[in-house]
Amino acid sequence: MSSHAAITNQLLPLTPEEIDELDRFLISDSTSDETMMLDSLDGYLTAIVVGPNKLEFGKWFPGIWGPSSDDLPNFNSMEEAEHIMDLIVRLINGITWDLEENPDIFSPIFNISEYRGRKFADAETWAYGFMCGIDLCRKDWQPLFDDPNGVEVLRPFHLLGSDNVTPEEIELTNTPEQREKLAEQIPSSVAWMYRFWLPYRQAVVERMVAIALQRELPEIGHNEPCPCGSGKHFKKCCGAAAILH
Repeated sequence: MSSHAAITNQLLPLTPEEIDELDRFLISDSTSDETMMLDSLDGYLTAIVVGPNKLEFGKWFPGIWGPSSDDLPNFNSMEEAEHIMDLIVRLINGITWDLEENPDIFSPIFNISEYRGRKFADAETWAYGFMCGIDLCRKDWQPLFDDPNGVEVLRPFHLLGSDNVTPEEIELTNTPEQREKLAEQIPSSVAWMYRFWLPYRQAVVERMVAIALQRELPEIGHNEPCPCGSGKHFKKCCGAAAILH
């Protein structure tokens, strides 16, 4: 496959059959007991997408398989390794595009549990995956932790997915009904966090552009037109990103 075709393929959303294929691989004998399942992977990738900055592939991809190099999967071939990696990249791209298009209709991949003949949405492992995603750059999330609304928005993620819960908090997740009510809060909470971090992510991109321009171009006067083509003065555009953010 050419590089152009590979890039084009990564722009395609996963089909239901491909989601099932990825799910089967994650629970197969090729992976360790530490490997994320599909729902926890979806939560993990969602935290990466909505968070304060864009993480490099090598920062988050190894964490899918487990905490050590011994947890890496045993792929049958290089082709299988590339295919599974492609599925995961397309999954995170799909989450990104769904949130960019309309964060209010975001639909996470929750597990479904059954209790006394009734099915419940179970977001415990999804929330755990999300918390693992936060831990990749936890200090960068501090502005949200300090925000009074942020604390409330994070509450279902903490109650369902954190390892550090009090006995009183455990009482709030004892029953399937309690856990389902918390799961129902997650989509709107994700949308809120996506919007909260949007200015931060944009500032990071602007800063990267400004740094690249400063490396590649002669020094630009603050009152000169910005080379990005916006029509603004450099100090009001990419120059501001380099100074203020």
